[in-house]
Formats: sequence, structure tokens, C-alpha cells
Amino acid sequence: MLDIARQVLDAAMAAGVEQAEAFVQLDRSMRAKVYQQEVEEMVSATGSGAGIRVIDHGSAGYAYTSDLSPDGIKAAARAAAEGMSVTARDEFAGLPAPAAEFPQLDLYSPRLQEVRVTDKISLAMTLEKAALEHDRRVRQVEAATYSESESTVAIANSLGFSRSYAETSCFAFLQAIAEDEGQMQTGISFVTGREPGQLDAAAAAAEAAGRALSLLGAGQCASMSCPVVMDPFVAASVIGVAGSVLTAEAVQKRRSLFAGRRGERVASSLVNLLDDAVHPDGLASAPFDGEGVPSRRTELIKDGVLQGFLYDTYTGRKDGVASTGNGVRGSYRSQPHVGATNLRLTGGATPAAALLEGIELGFYVIDVTGMHSGVNLISGDFSVGASGRLIRNGGLSEPVREVTIAGNLLDMLGNIKKIGNDNRWVPFGGSIHAPSVLIEPMTVSGR
Repeated sequence: MLDIARQVLDAAMAAGVEQAEAFVQLDRSMRAKVYQQEVEEMVSATGSGAGIRVIDHGSAGYAYTSDLSPDGIKAAARAAAEGMSVTARDEFAGLPAPAAEFPQLDLYSPRLQEVRVTDKISLAMTLEKAALEHDRRVRQVEAATYSESESTVAIANSLGFSRSYAETSCFAFLQAIAEDEGQMQTGISFVTGREPGQLDAAAAAAEAAGRALSLLGAGQCASMSCPVVMDPFVAASVIGVAGSVLTAEAVQKRRSLFAGRRGERVASSLVNLLDDAVHPDGLASAPFDGEGVPSRRTELIKDGVLQGFLYDTYTGRKDGVASTGNGVRGSYRSQPHVGATNLRLTGGATPAAALLEGIELGFYVIDVTGMHSGVNLISGDFSVGASGRLIRNGGLSEPVREVTIAGNLLDMLGNIKKIGNDNRWVPFGGSIHAPSVLIEPMTVSGR
């Protein structure tokens, strides 16, 4: 792949441009979904391609191709140059200066290919079977899925950067449905790893079934202002929203509630939030970002105080600072843009069960709807649907659904009273390492 990247770079430079970059990617993926112990869906795909970025006197052009033949590469290089010729000049456009050192990460497991496909399908079947056997009220498994991906990325540019890396990842996902007295409730779970041997199917099945069973008989509770405990799934949604407005692009466009607050207290002193692109278990980890800048850990909030923002090369130049290695790109089809990698809320020391202690009446949230659409990213105001369990006298009580939790994101971050030590990776809406959290007070609107 690196040889191909260099060939693409040579073709791009042949257009006589000042700077050029070749991003080449090879992907392989497989997904198996079972239903009633039979394979319902089996998908396997392989794809490759190259993205070409050219820059000359502040004008930039981009093109991509899945045709990696010499003719295909030359055609894409011409298309990138033609795009550059009609693009307005931008003084901040340009490639990053090459770095000398990069983190050493082990992101590839050969076991992913060594494990037989039949064994991977069996893992999905074990998921479904274990969930159905967990409790007689678990009547159906809507989805029991095994999925994997393998990717090789290579980047070469005219400033001397030329590197590649490979990664593997896999996950198992389960959606169980429990039914009792005419009411149906759904519970989900997932496990992630670099290869199938790291996936605990039995634990995932028990969790999905348990989440569905815990909501049977749920109804609205009375409206109240009370302590709220969010499980890691829900906390990850909150962290993901916060991370989306901690990018320099959001701040520069004044589309962030954190704009102008660097150095200010924006959360409880317990809150330590970082973007960690070098964590060995993070699904978004890489030795360098989508434009060749070394990956790193970036503190966003430390002891409740806003430390800074995430930058790629372009937004960094606008603010006169270096990139934080957050030039992300979904594939060779897209140009790099600033974004989070692995967001982590760290430092929690309280066992999850202990978060409930001392709460006479509260709400334990296990699911929210509309978190990303229900938050005003400029003001921080939000209102989202929620379901979970009431907390009574330090323990979980009756199930609750069809209620709303509302407030302001900054107020919520400031009212975090305890953080659990039960961090787990949640791949929904990004790669997020989240624990349970206790927030007090919050407004719960019910009947």
C-alpha cells in the first residue's frame, strides 16, 4: 500500500503543484447476523482506493478513485488539479510539516483472519442462545451480529512523509426483547476487541437480557428534581456531544458552548476529559492521523477547567497553534477534518453500585433518545427522552419510561458529584470510554 501511495504521489506532483498528498486505503469487512440459530445475513466486502489532495498558492483540489491502475491514478490526479484551478485561495491551506517520532501501537491481530468463519458465526449463535436461555421472559432476539474489519492505511506527501499502519477490530452486538403481561421491552449489549477471542458472548447476552428485563412493567413517574445516575451507555452519549463542540472548527465558527471559555471552570472538579488517540484498546487509535500528524493524548478538561480544543492542521493555522493530531477522515473518499478520536472520561474511583448509596429518591438512566438532536450546541440547553429505574433508599426500584430529562449541558457537567470506576468502551457515535456518573440535581419530567 505504501508503494501505491508513492506512485499516486508521483502522479499528483506531475501536475506541477507546490504540495501533494496521497492517502491510500485497503479495507476488508465481514458481518454475520443470525436469527433463530440460522444465518439470516452474511456480508463480506473488500475495497481499496486513493484520495489525492493537491495545493498550490493556497488553492486546494481533491479527488479520489477506486481504480488503482496507472491510468486510474493519473485520471484522479488530473481531476484533483482541475478542482484546484477553480478553488479560491486560502492562506491556511497546506500540508503539515513532517514529524520525526510516532507512537508505537499494536493495533493488528493476525488471529482475526486465522479464526474460521464458521466459528465467528457460532459466536453470534451463542449470543442469541444465551440471551433466550437467560430468562423465560426473553422471547426474542431481534439482532445477534458478529462484525469485523481489517484496514491498511498509507500516506505519502511531498514534504517527505511516508508511512503506513494496519489495524483490526471486531465486535458482537445483541438486541434482546423481553415480554411480560403484554408489554415488550428491548435491551442491547456489545463487546469489542481486536480478534474474536476477546469477545465474551455470554456476558453480552446476559447484559442485553438483563437490560430488557429491568424495564418490564415500566411507566411514567411523577415529575421531580432529583439525583440522576447515568450508566456508561448514557454517559457516553453526553461525552460524545461534549466532544463534538470541543473541536477548533466548532469554536472558530462560534457553534460551540465552550467558545471563549479556555481556562475557565466548565465542569465539576471531578471531570477529566481527554482525547486519547494512542490508547491500545481504542477503536479510533492510530499512530498518526488522516494527514500524517503523530497521534497523542490531548487534555480537554482537567479538574473541571477547560484546557483547550482539538485541532487539525488547517484549524491550527487559523489559531496559530500546532495540530493536536485530530485530522480524521472516514475513508479515502473524504478529506481530513478536525474531529475526536477516543474520548475518555477518566479518574472515577467510586464502584458503580456505590453511586446509589444515600439517594432517597432518584432516577437511574439506562437509555436516552434524541441526545444528538435534542441538544443546542451553542447554548447547551437540552431535552431528551429517557427510560430506566427509580432509585429508592439507595437501591434500584420500579422501572420508568416515557419521561424527559432536561437542563443545560454546562450545568450538568458542573453538577457531577461522583464518577464510577466502571469505564467501558462504547462504540456508538464514536469511540468513547465512559463510566457511570452521578449528577445532582436534574429535572425529570413525567406525569
